[in-house]
Amino acid sequence: MLNNFDKVLERDGKLAELEQRSDQLLDMSSTFSKTTKTLAQKKRWENIRCRIYLGLVVGGCLLVILIVLLVIFLPQRSGGSSAPQAQDTGAASGPGD
Repeated sequence: MLNNFDKVLERDGKLAELEQRSDQLLDMSSTFSKTTKTLAQKKRWENIRCRIYLGLVVGGCLLVILIVLLVIFLPQRSGGSSAPQAQDTGAASGPGD
């Protein structure tokens, strides 16, 4: 009888220790869950920021390419428009002389 009582007390002590460890694990798991949510949100914002910067760089490069192509392929208005005006006035005064 005394032996059974000692076993019950020993089992009670082990159960109390097991309950304490399970409480610690529960606290650690909730802390881990909060940390992972915070880290996931931080990484998501870093990813969004990276995509925005990449979009700005690509847009800037496209803008520079567009400007270069416009300068190369469009005729210059200041140089091209003054020469035809001189020819038109000369042609108009020629037959009238």
